[in-house]
Amino acid sequence: MFHLCSLESEDIPVIFGVFGILRRGESSPPKYPNIQTVVLGQKQEETGGVSSYLLFSDTLVDELTKHDSIPDGYEFIFRQEWGLTITEEILHRVIETLRKESYPPMADYLDAIVKNDQEQLEKYLSDCLAVKTKYPKFSW
Repeated sequence: MFHLCSLESEDIPVIFGVFGILRRGESSPPKYPNIQTVVLGQKQEETGGVSSYLLFSDTLVDELTKHDSIPDGYEFIFRQEWGLTITEEILHRVIETLRKESYPPMADYLDAIVKNDQEQLEKYLSDCLAVKTKYPKFSW
């Protein structure tokens, strides 16, 4: 299950690590290498920078603030052509889109059926289940 969370900008290096290219030779590994996140929105500072990010996370950690409703002040950035407003409908649409884009092609399934290839069919089904696990449906 994904949790709707916010992450302060200064905590990004803690969660995701720092790579030498980004910070003049400085690098550090991510604190949580297996955390899975999807960035949904950002909150702008008056100076033009970003103060925090709104994201889905499969894991709750100290640096993340979990939300039980959509917090104010965030602009949607996942797919800007969808607009800037974050709604519950948009949250469900994000998961639906991630799933659709990750499923194996239907042609693989049809090919397995036509050839009566049980091994290929099982691989297709396994790949579909892996997508469902990676991108679980969102609920409060």
